[in-house]
Amino acid sequence: MKSATQILLTAVLLLATLSHCTRNQALTQPNPGVPYLSSLEAPSDFSILKGAPLSMQYTQVDAIKLVYDLQTSALYFINARQYRFHFDFCSRYLNYPNDLNAFNAVEYGLRGKRRFLLANLNFYNTAKVYTLEFFSDDRISTAQLATVFDAVARSVYFRETLFVLANANLREALSNFDPAHILSVDQVFGKQQYQPMVFEKAYGYLRKVGKADFENHQFSSRDIILTDFLPNDLPFCQGILTTAFQTPLAHINILSHNRKTPNCAFKSAWQDPAIQALTGQLVCYEVRPDTFFLSAAEPSVAQAFWDAKYRRPTRKLNCDLREKNLLDVQRINRHGVATVGAKAANFGELDKIKLPDHSKIPLPEGAFAIPFFYYQQHIRQHGLQPHIDALLRHDSIAHNRTLLHEHLKALRDSISAKPLDSRLLQLVNAKLKACPGGYTEFRFRSSTNAEDIPGFTGAGLYASKTGSLVRPDKSIEKAIKKVWASLWSPRAFEERLYAHIDQSNLAMGILVHRAFGTEEANGVAITRNLYRSGYPACTVNIQKGEDSVVLPENEATPEQFLLKYAGALTGGDDIAVDYISHSSLNNFEPLLRPEEIQVLADYLYAIKKHFYYASGHVVLGPNFFDFAMDVEFKLDKGSRKIYVKQARPY
Repeated sequence: MKSATQILLTAVLLLATLSHCTRNQALTQPNPGVPYLSSLEAPSDFSILKGAPLSMQYTQVDAIKLVYDLQTSALYFINARQYRFHFDFCSRYLNYPNDLNAFNAVEYGLRGKRRFLLANLNFYNTAKVYTLEFFSDDRISTAQLATVFDAVARSVYFRETLFVLANANLREALSNFDPAHILSVDQVFGKQQYQPMVFEKAYGYLRKVGKADFENHQFSSRDIILTDFLPNDLPFCQGILTTAFQTPLAHINILSHNRKTPNCAFKSAWQDPAIQALTGQLVCYEVRPDTFFLSAAEPSVAQAFWDAKYRRPTRKLNCDLREKNLLDVQRINRHGVATVGAKAANFGELDKIKLPDHSKIPLPEGAFAIPFFYYQQHIRQHGLQPHIDALLRHDSIAHNRTLLHEHLKALRDSISAKPLDSRLLQLVNAKLKACPGGYTEFRFRSSTNAEDIPGFTGAGLYASKTGSLVRPDKSIEKAIKKVWASLWSPRAFEERLYAHIDQSNLAMGILVHRAFGTEEANGVAITRNLYRSGYPACTVNIQKGEDSVVLPENEATPEQFLLKYAGALTGGDDIAVDYISHSSLNNFEPLLRPEEIQVLADYLYAIKKHFYYASGHVVLGPNFFDFAMDVEFKLDKGSRKIYVKQARPY
């Protein structure tokens, strides 16, 4: 039996379609036997042809494809259930004689005289608009764009709500186009009501926790949290539902992705009466591409789910304490996880990448690693190991949040209060003073053996601190000890506990490099298309200045775009950019210049390819498009030079 929320959400989706019918019209059932229509005279016609879009960067979208034949001036609205791609229809129904490679090269305007104009016609249920959308690498001209738009406008019942969706590849073609019929991606993004993030199912007690109460709320690992804002952190729980939209690379979504717990945003969730009725109850929560489900659950079913989910073997960590030297980046590679931690090991691997012109990817200057030996030395010299052993030995502490937080705080305070080994401090200071460029501020970044391992990234669990050669309040000693102490934060401990990681062999190394001051922008990229599997693209989030992408302040919208290697399909040389949203801190204008996007694309492709081969692949196979690295980068202020800060498996 459906819950009230299931019924409500289903009704919302149905009404979005029915709202375009007149009183005397009825929707026609989808007819898979109709290959195309030459006009759309009523919503029933659109319903016959519609299907799901190929890419899922927006939700609650109905899509059909269309082809305009330049030779015959014929317009074809194509049945999306029968023909997944334009080529399928053109070759099977219009007898196109050549293969897919020739079709892509010619019919997107890259080489030769094209016969077809190809577009998608999308209906956005929440915005109540129809958009013509073109492939990212399509070189359509202004005249051709006007031709296909006018042909569609004459042939549909929704002329007044028909627009061209403006994206980077159409900038020139739209320069002389009627602005009244242009819709920006930000207008579409702003009208979205539902945003699925992690497609998972879970059981837990639905708790409504507002922004004002969030910091002091006593969370349980069996909670499902509804919030009226976008939190920057979240203790381990069974799932989250926010009213604020996220990005795929927002910290809260990375946490959900790593935990495999459901996550979505629904703008009306806070006031929704059906959701209100379930607050405090044991529920089943499931996120799907176009809707989510909340329903009351039986305790026995929930218990069986929890037992199955957390019945996993214990993971053992490798820790090598033999290395006592500070290691320059040139001496570190991906095999050093057991010595310096995964972050430093992957950073050292970045230094091994060669670009086509034999240059290297720019990394922050003066990079070196402090190995695990010095962390473990600090723990043993000051008699702190028994405190750690007690934490790990007694379940009565580990599973009592109040006791656990008290013990962990005492351990962190002790790590920070005890004096640092004088020899280590001398070695580090000598390294910093020898750094080319005369830098005085340095970033000390956590690097553990409990991150970036299969099934557990550890993203955001540990602290990074700035240490200064000239500011006593930001001393080098304080920075090192604060990073070490962050190994024992409550959230890090609990995440490892629920991931069944044996914490007895845990260790913290530190990656050190020069600190950045102010910056033009900072970003995170995933080297795969998060919205469409098997398609050559990277998903990029970037924000102005130092406002974090993964920890956004005041719910600022970052810039998000798909960086598409369209040439992999069409034979072209250029990359193409599909913007999903622009930065609310930059007046919704692009943060990167075209030439900077090209540089970023070169870096991301090189990183993807290098780590793909390093992971054991011999050739670039069909799974290369979906192989993903999580890459952090910065745009340096003044020089606008792109630096890569980090790369980890996604």
